[in-house]
Amino acid sequence: MNKFYFALIFILVLGIFFRFYSLGNFPISLHRDEAFLGYNAYSLLKTGRDISGSLLPIHMESFLYSPAGYSYLSIPFIYLFDLNEFSVRFSSALFGSATIVLIFFLSREIFYKSSYRSYIAILSSFFLAINPWHINLSRVATENIVVTFLIVTGILLYLISLSKGFKYLVVSFIVFSSTMFIYQAPRAFLPIFIPLMILVFNTKKEIVNNKFMLVSLYLLFIIVPLVFVFLSPQLSLRIRTVSIFHDKLTQLVINEQIANDGTAGLPYMLTRVFHNKAIGYGNLFLENYFKHFSFDFLFLDKGYPDRYRVPGMGLLYIFELPLIALGLINLLNKHRRIGLFVIIWILVVPIGSALAFDDVPNLQRTVFAAPAYSILSAFGLVFFLKLSMSFGLRVFRLSILACSSIIIFSISYYLVQYYFQARVYRPWYRQDGYKELVKQVNHLLPNYKKAV
Repeated sequence: MNKFYFALIFILVLGIFFRFYSLGNFPISLHRDEAFLGYNAYSLLKTGRDISGSLLPIHMESFLYSPAGYSYLSIPFIYLFDLNEFSVRFSSALFGSATIVLIFFLSREIFYKSSYRSYIAILSSFFLAINPWHINLSRVATENIVVTFLIVTGILLYLISLSKGFKYLVVSFIVFSSTMFIYQAPRAFLPIFIPLMILVFNTKKEIVNNKFMLVSLYLLFIIVPLVFVFLSPQLSLRIRTVSIFHDKLTQLVINEQIANDGTAGLPYMLTRVFHNKAIGYGNLFLENYFKHFSFDFLFLDKGYPDRYRVPGMGLLYIFELPLIALGLINLLNKHRRIGLFVIIWILVVPIGSALAFDDVPNLQRTVFAAPAYSILSAFGLVFFLKLSMSFGLRVFRLSILACSSIIIFSISYYLVQYYFQARVYRPWYRQDGYKELVKQVNHLLPNYKKAV
């Protein structure tokens, strides 16, 4: 067996351990969103209906008409392990672990012309396996880890279709489309990302020759489902509820600015040029968008929602910052098309999150950027080690030793923060104590006429 496959098996085992170890106990408590997903799955298993009584729903009324995909995926594990924290979180941990393998094959496909493609691929898998962002969300019942797996699968199938043909292209679009029946965020990501991906990887001749096919698949699998969602008052409820356009504060600020201009005697027409919805909401969108690229968000514990924070720990390791910078610069110099693709992937991801007014910058809605950051870190490390080799074998060995020591220390620090510090770090954001509260209320309830 190829040495890289041996390494991949080891990395996969490591990633599985990080995602499954004590899964039912950490993070502490089952947040209400997890409980909704789990109990809807349990209800579907037992009755074929969700907790609102809808028969085999695609969207769940009890969850603000959010997609029901995760609940369906949880049914086999609730059947096997009964209804508990472990079974409800199992799908996230499983798909999170599977993505480690997929990113290996995706990286090999992307860097197929590079003599270092296997090294880049194995390091991409390793960086995703140890990624705090990905581990954190793989250990809770949340749809976005499943979506991350499917997006990576869709990209891989699309790249394979460039050499293997039409059937892979169709399956790629089906996989992309399926994400929109599992989570909300891809509905903002995919309509922009897919055309840009096609433009990057297809030559002008290929686009012209396949234009009708590409447009047809894009309309059928991406745009039609979106139109269906937006035209439905129920299915668009969640989007409208968290949209920046639903937030009244921005409009109040605009009105106040207009009033201040009027008091100062500024002509009304001039006031409307500078103080209007386009500028007001545009500024809010840009502010939200660029927060997702801040040092605080990526490398410190300043992301939202609060229930996913690990004290003193960012979404990425600090040692990845120079690697990402090195990887990005050298990708653009030596593999411009690949560099452009990874940049597009990272830049498009936060658009949906920036259109929401709650919990910004949001680590949950943007986790499907984590594989792209892992690819950059891997390429950066390969470039650094290749550079160190040019200074001689001793420098190369010292570089490997230094990198290994930093990585081991960083992983150890994260594990201590996650398993020992996070369990007492603002536990109320995870509804800690609710389970005990419900047990006590149920115990006391027979003695009373009413519980409030």
